[in-house]
Amino acid sequence: MNPATAGLIGAVIGALIAGSAATFGPLLLQRRKEQADERQRSKDETTRKIDLVNDVGVRCRAWLLYLVRVLQDRQAGRTVDLVKFDEQCAELRSAAEQALAQATHAGYKLSTSGLADALRETENQVRVALLLPARAEDLARLRTGASSYFLPRELIVLHMVDEVVRQQPPTDPLIGTVFERPRPTFP
Repeated sequence: MNPATAGLIGAVIGALIAGSAATFGPLLLQRRKEQADERQRSKDETTRKIDLVNDVGVRCRAWLLYLVRVLQDRQAGRTVDLVKFDEQCAELRSAAEQALAQATHAGYKLSTSGLADALRETENQVRVALLLPARAEDLARLRTGASSYFLPRELIVLHMVDEVVRQQPPTDPLIGTVFERPRPTFP
């Protein structure tokens, strides 16, 4: 082979390699950047969902804890100011209901769930116990019932956090807990 032809072929091959590198190099860098951005978006989304789920746990716990403490005060013979009770409950209920509604952004429909209903019903029962002279055993039963919601509520939050961290599709976290609503059966 003639040295001029070999030189020409080498120049053409070199130009092709340089052209490919000049074209595909930036494309590969762009793809890697997009993948890194996507991983960061996914991580940020997971963090946001975990925050939403944890907020549900914290807000519902605060509401429930207040109700249990009011019952403890009443059992101890202390009087509870009904106006202050209503104001505090309204604030705690509003915060919990807002957190339950925000959980929708993490894929969980909890604002009209058995959990929300149980907490609202517990608040109503506590209020009635404050309005009427309640027997000690009724207050104890009500406090025990309200206190029994702490563990299932925590399990629900842990279930939701686990699904979010594993990036699994949301399932009904109330299944198998005291907050699960019976499903209607049709003939």
